[in-house]
Amino acid sequence: MSSNSSIQNVLRDVLDLCELQMQLLSVDAQAAKRKLTTAVIFSVVSMALAGSALTVLMIGLGFVLGEFSELSTGASLSIVAVVFFAVVGVFLFIAAKAVQAAAQAMSETKSELAENVRWLKATMLSPSTSARNQLRRESFQTHGSSQRYYTPDPVSPLSQR
Repeated sequence: MSSNSSIQNVLRDVLDLCELQMQLLSVDAQAAKRKLTTAVIFSVVSMALAGSALTVLMIGLGFVLGEFSELSTGASLSIVAVVFFAVVGVFLFIAAKAVQAAAQAMSETKSELAENVRWLKATMLSPSTSARNQLRRESFQTHGSSQRYYTPDPVSPLSQR
C-alpha cells in the first residue's frame, strides 16, 4: 500500500468522523432547542410579571417618599425613577462587559479551531511540507531521493575561509 493511499484513508476516516460529529451536534441541538423553548417561555412570563411588580414598587416608593418628606408627589416619583435608571445603567454596563468577555473567549476558541484545521489539512494533504513534520523529514522520504541530515553546524561558503 503506498503512502499516498494510506494518507487518503486516514483523511477519509477524519472526514467521516467530522461528519458524524456534525450529525451528533445537530441531534443534540434539536433536543436542546426543545428544552430551551420551555425555559424561554417561562422566563418571558416571569420577566413580564417582575416588570409589572417593579413598576408598582417604584410608584409605591415614590408615594412613600412623598409622604415622609416635604417633596411633592411628582418630585418623589421622579427621584425614584432616576435612582432606578441609575441601577439599570450599572446593570447594562456589567452586561456589556460580560458580553465582551464572552466574545473574547469565543474568538480564542475560533482561532484555535482554525489553527488546528489548518494543521490537520497540511498534515493530511502534504505531510512532507507540514511545519511539524519538517523535523521528522526522514519519516517521509520518497523513493529515489537522497537522504538529508540536518546539522547544527553552519553550512556556508564563508565558514570555509
